[in-house]
Amino acid sequence: MVRVATAMASPNPLLLVLVILTIVAAIPKAVIAIDLSRLYGHISSKRGDACHPYEPFKCPGDGNCISIQYLCDGAPDCPDGYDEDSRLCTAAKRPPVEETGSFLKSLLASHGPNYLEKLFGTKARDALKPLGGVDKVAITLSESQTIEDFGAALHLLRSDLEHLRSVFIAVENGDLGMLKSLGIKDSELGDVKFFLEKLLNTGFLD
Repeated sequence: MVRVATAMASPNPLLLVLVILTIVAAIPKAVIAIDLSRLYGHISSKRGDACHPYEPFKCPGDGNCISIQYLCDGAPDCPDGYDEDSRLCTAAKRPPVEETGSFLKSLLASHGPNYLEKLFGTKARDALKPLGGVDKVAITLSESQTIEDFGAALHLLRSDLEHLRSVFIAVENGDLGMLKSLGIKDSELGDVKFFLEKLLNTGFLD
């Protein structure tokens, strides 16, 4: 018994080393390695990499990914503050650019390439080409905080801008007669009114 106790109290150092190495070798590498990307997805997100679903917004400056809840919350999370950019935050409240573009194209398809002159003025002829095209106008509608910003971005004439303002005011007051006077078909009135109200409800006339 004394010999056993002594042996246990003073183990062979070489034997201990062999035991430790055997245990370490038996542990799966997945247990030893800590996957930081699972804990902090934005740390492993590099420029060109896709963001994780729970942090889908990529900062354009450094490629870091942040959660949607941090967009336009009043505190910049991207190093360059892009997540608080006024145009981005305005567009986030507006109808998607694709939806706006499709709406404008449907009016042109229904009424002809010069129809949108009745909304945006003389520069809106030829399918909006003098204003940069349908996509440019759709993006500007989404990003412009107010109708004044919209007019400035597209260099609209003051008279054309005031006409556009009168159309929005009429819709705001529930006067569909203004839309009918522009040649909007009865079958289109609901869609046009709904679209313009979306802009109104996000401060376009403020």
